[in-house]
Amino acid sequence: MHDTLTELTELLRELPGIGPRQARRLAYWFVRRDRGWVESFARTLREARHDIKTCAFCMRLFPATTAGDRCAICANPHRDTHTLLVVEKDVDLENIERTGAYKGRYFVLGGTASMLDKEPEKYIRVAALERVLRAPESDLEEVILALSATTEGEDTAQLLRERMASVFDAHGLRVTVLGRGLSTGTELEYVDTDTLTNALRGRS
Repeated sequence: MHDTLTELTELLRELPGIGPRQARRLAYWFVRRDRGWVESFARTLREARHDIKTCAFCMRLFPATTAGDRCAICANPHRDTHTLLVVEKDVDLENIERTGAYKGRYFVLGGTASMLDKEPEKYIRVAALERVLRAPESDLEEVILALSATTEGEDTAQLLRERMASVFDAHGLRVTVLGRGLSTGTELEYVDTDTLTNALRGRS
């Protein structure tokens, strides 16, 4: 027998930070909503999936209504092209951008990777980052590894330092990390504006 409630639960478990119990509660919550709300939710989700595209430079998601293949930040001629700030995910980029303390460009890795991973390319955009760093027209001087102060974030930073060492050296790039105003175990997504601003200024 086809059990749609169990199927919905399994789908919801794929959401970040959602465990089996939370997924089950969410499944019950969804099926109790009125039909109009559910149809509106499904329609909006389909439209978002269709109307959002990935920036060809920084890999962040942005509205497809914007002309060109670059997001508004990357297409802005007034951004500082000498610095590139590398983050794990889109929400980290948005959080840092809200501080107003950073005026350079970004790159979204898409996640984190462990030093033990034999193929980190499955989890983070190593090749795309290398392409950005090696671009002939690049005038980059500094790469800021703005990763969460967690084991996963620190592993990813170390992995990038090792995997990209020859690229960093060949292009004379200075590699820095955020200042330790961030508590150990902190994800950038949840850091307040003042703390992020101080971490940016105190990078080393």
